Amino acid sequence: MYITMVRKQHASGVIVLCLLLCSPFLNGLEKTIELGKGNLWNGMLTMDGVQTVPGRWGYQDLALSGGAYGADGATEMLLPFDAPSSTDATGGYTMDAAPLLSSSVSAMGPGSAAFTGAKRGVSLQPLGSDSLFSTGAVWGDFTIEFWLYPATLSDGESIVSWTGSARDPSGLVGQSMRAFLRDRRLVWDFQNLFTLPARVDATAPERLPITLFGTRQLLPRVWHHHLLRYSAREGLLEYVLDDIPEAIVHVTDTGRETGSIAVPMIGAAYAGPLVIGSSFTGFLDELRISRRSVEDPTLTRFLGTTGAAVSHIIDLGNSSTRIARIEAVASTPADSGIQYYYQIADTWKGKQLLGSDTDWVPFTPGTDFKDTVKGRYLQLRVELFPDGTRTSSPRVSSLSIVYEPNTPPAAPAGLMATAGNGKVTLTWRKVNDLDVKGYLVFYGTSPHNYLGTGAQQGLSPLDAGSATTLEIDGLANGNLYYFAVVSYDTSTPQQQSQFSAEVSARPSRIYK
Repeated sequence: MYITMVRKQHASGVIVLCLLLCSPFLNGLEKTIELGKGNLWNGMLTMDGVQTVPGRWGYQDLALSGGAYGADGATEMLLPFDAPSSTDATGGYTMDAAPLLSSSVSAMGPGSAAFTGAKRGVSLQPLGSDSLFSTGAVWGDFTIEFWLYPATLSDGESIVSWTGSARDPSGLVGQSMRAFLRDRRLVWDFQNLFTLPARVDATAPERLPITLFGTRQLLPRVWHHHLLRYSAREGLLEYVLDDIPEAIVHVTDTGRETGSIAVPMIGAAYAGPLVIGSSFTGFLDELRISRRSVEDPTLTRFLGTTGAAVSHIIDLGNSSTRIARIEAVASTPADSGIQYYYQIADTWKGKQLLGSDTDWVPFTPGTDFKDTVKGRYLQLRVELFPDGTRTSSPRVSSLSIVYEPNTPPAAPAGLMATAGNGKVTLTWRKVNDLDVKGYLVFYGTSPHNYLGTGAQQGLSPLDAGSATTLEIDGLANGNLYYFAVVSYDTSTPQQQSQFSAEVSARPSRIYK
């Protein structure tokens, strides 16, 4: 059974959390506050390099934020597939239909495009006349790269394709570019796109058919990074799989390093749209076309070396509350890791953090703190580290704070007042609580208004220490005085009980 408790916000601005308190343990003292799970991590103050992802129990886990590609000055087209959009990230291409997006499977960033084998695929049309796929475009260096997660690896599944036509003296010549699957390998095929410089005696430019075959078979349901780059200066076309060369072709009239270099040219007759995912089943992520030969592709899923999440300040309600332990449900695949920290204090200074960054105390989840960790205000921090290859992230599903509330002592009972000459003697019963350190006696001249002055012992309240009787001298005869007593405990700052029942007495000279 879960009970939802909402604590009142303090005037100082302490951020109040709506927390789930589990039923107490058998000893009747311990309670649990849980972050994550049903709370969906709403109790977090900051998440730097950390995001929530679908996780355990159908709720959300904390995980490292995936590093997504960014567009730069050489980016022709970029599709990160992280959020619905009708254009690519550069705004230079428009899509005829938005692909299905998945937040549960991605190579980089929070999402990817999901394809279900539909023959039509998704078409992208350039918006500007200066794009690489507009009629008459002449390419220089270029790179086409993407992450691929194939499900079936069936022959003929097309990842990227384009068709167009050039006009030669002999008539129209079809052009095409295609990356497709065959025999569980990726094949790059170019027909009539690479064009050699026209000879003086030639009636039509010579166009070279180019095909590059992958040598390694792909694994289903595994992310692989595919990259095709071309250096116009060298005429070198290279297919790279997971940063390892698969095929290299010299696009020259000799097929070797020497010779005339062919240049990719889009015909002036017709330029069709770029089509992605035709008949493909699986996921596609971070499709990018660059106007440069990319020699240093980003292959790590997580660009940073760490991420951190910090909770809001959690008010446990009472000073000197004992933290029994802090538990975590988490996973650390490969050699990824998580480090846990806490801060605790009995006072809150109006800041978002209880202390400085150097005040975080490391702990191991599940460790019994015994009586060493006490306070009213608690704050947690988790640091997440990817594995050595930066492809796997740890996950935190929940954090549970098991604590023993340090409740205020009970109010004294049996308070009695006996009037005397210029004085009143008070007696009360001892509070049966080992944590009670002493008693404060309040007095005043009107009911429930204990701002009394004039007593020889001082202003209200008077500290009686551990005694259960106190004689208050120096009171004015004839005046009616009202009294109440509270007990206080050993906490710092101390906690006080509620007021006892009020009693009254009138000092007089008739008393001896």
